[in-house]
Amino acid sequence: MWSVFWLGDKFVKYTRPSFARLFFLNHSIDLLSGDSSEISIDDFIRRMEESKPNLDSIRSQNKYVSHLFYELGEIFSDTSTPDEALPLAIEIEYTESCDWEPIQGVPSLDVIPVSAVSKVAYQESFEKGFKHLTRGDCYQFNLTFPFSYRWERSLSAEEICSKLWTKIESRSPYAHGTYIPAIDKLFLSNSPECLFQGSLKKGESKVWSMPIKGTLERGKDWRKSWKLLKASRKDQGELNMITDLLRNDLTRIDLQASRVVRKCAPLLVPGIIHQYSVIETRLREETSLLSILSAMFPGGSITGAPKKNVMKILKKIESVPRGFYCGSTVLLDNDIFAASINIRSAEIDLKSRMMHYHAGGGITLLSKVDEEYLEMCLKKDSFVRNL
Repeated sequence: MWSVFWLGDKFVKYTRPSFARLFFLNHSIDLLSGDSSEISIDDFIRRMEESKPNLDSIRSQNKYVSHLFYELGEIFSDTSTPDEALPLAIEIEYTESCDWEPIQGVPSLDVIPVSAVSKVAYQESFEKGFKHLTRGDCYQFNLTFPFSYRWERSLSAEEICSKLWTKIESRSPYAHGTYIPAIDKLFLSNSPECLFQGSLKKGESKVWSMPIKGTLERGKDWRKSWKLLKASRKDQGELNMITDLLRNDLTRIDLQASRVVRKCAPLLVPGIIHQYSVIETRLREETSLLSILSAMFPGGSITGAPKKNVMKILKKIESVPRGFYCGSTVLLDNDIFAASINIRSAEIDLKSRMMHYHAGGGITLLSKVDEEYLEMCLKKDSFVRNL
C-alpha cells in the first residue's frame, strides 16, 4: 500500500502503513489484515473530532491520509442516510516517505470506452434540474455523469500513475494517487482544486479555500481564452455564487468572519483554463479536523447552492453514486495541512483493467444544455488523453 502526492515541486511517496481501514456506514475492513468488523463510520468521525489541527499535534503523528467519499457528505450535511454498501472513507497512517519520480517510457493504456452518458440522457437530467432552478429551489447545481473504460495492456498501479504524470505540464496542483493491494484498486486524481489548505503557525492559524468555476479549452494563447471566460456572465455569476457559499462555509467553522482574498484569477491545467477565487478565515487553537470538514465537505463548487437543497436534488437526478469522485483527500504531514476536491479523478480496478471516471459542471439559469455537455466532455478528455 502506498500513496503519492504532488507537492508543488516534487512527488512524495508514503509507504509502510501502520493503520489502514475502509469505512462503510455500519462496518469497516482492516486493509492490512483483511478482517471485517463492526467498527463503523461513526468511529472515523469520532477520531476526527479528537484530532486538533495544531502544528504540534500533527508533527507528533504519523503521516496521515484520508479519502472521503462524496456520500459521506450526506452524513455531514444531514440530508440523507448513505447506502450501507457504499464506501464512505479510507483512513491511512504511514510511517515512512520518500521522493518519487514517474517511471519513464510507460506505454499508452490505449483505453477503450465501455460506457458513457448519451446526449439524450444528459438533457433529461439537465431539464429535471433546471426545473428546480426556475422554481427557486436552488440557484446552481453541479450535474455529473459516469464514464467507464477498459484496456488490454497489463500495467502496474505505479506505471499508470507514471503515465498520467510523466510530463510536467500534465500535473495538476493537487495530483495524488493511492494503491490498496487488499482490494486491488488505485484511486487516482489529477485535481486542480482544493477543499482547503491551512497554515498552522501558533497564534496565526488559518485555513483557505480556492473554488473553481468556468471552463474553456486553453488553445494556443491562453490569454484569449481567459478574456472570453472573464466576459461570460454565466461563468462570472457561477464563480460569485460559489465564492459566497464558501465564504459562509468557512465562517461556520469557528464563527470567525471569512474574507475574499482573491476574487477572480486564471488557473491553467492540462488542456483547460479555469477561473478561481480565494477565501480565508482564522482558526482557533481548539478547532478539530471534524469542525473544518463538517462545515466544508463536500465542496460547494461540486454540489451547488444552497448546498443542502442541491444535494437532495442531485441524489434524485444523477444516475449513480459519485464515490471517490467529488470526495476529498486529506493530507497531514509536518507543515502540510490540506484537502483536495477530487475532480479529474478515477477509481481503477487493476484486476479487471477497468477505470470508472466522472465528469460534470455547474448549471445556472444562464446555462445552455449543448454548452454544458461540451464542458463535461472537455473535462473528461483532459484526464483520459494523458493515459
